[in-house]
Amino acid sequence: MALSATQLTDIQADLGIGSDEAVFTDAELNRLYARADSGYELAVAMAVRQLMINAARFNDYTAGHNQESKSQVFAQLKEMYEFWLAEAGGPAPLTAGTIEQDLIEPYSVTEYSS
Repeated sequence: MALSATQLTDIQADLGIGSDEAVFTDAELNRLYARADSGYELAVAMAVRQLMINAARFNDYTAGHNQESKSQVFAQLKEMYEFWLAEAGGPAPLTAGTIEQDLIEPYSVTEYSS
């Protein structure tokens, strides 16, 4: 099922993009919607994830008095991805354990006897 004209306008607004198809074409947004089994919030989350993966390539740099921190874009997109994934009823984002937890609760090892 394809996005309606209203949904297409809404998804562009929710992603903060224009209708000029510079970021995602209408066909790409419809493909994301189909991949999300017509789940609007999941389609938005998937679009944000694609933007996030693209932003992972950005570098921070300083030149004289100018400083660009493009990795902040990745962090902000990650927050938006987690928001939209939660809106879609998806799983909570995974968080890594601490070294202290790993030392206190080590993995169990099963020994096998022959």
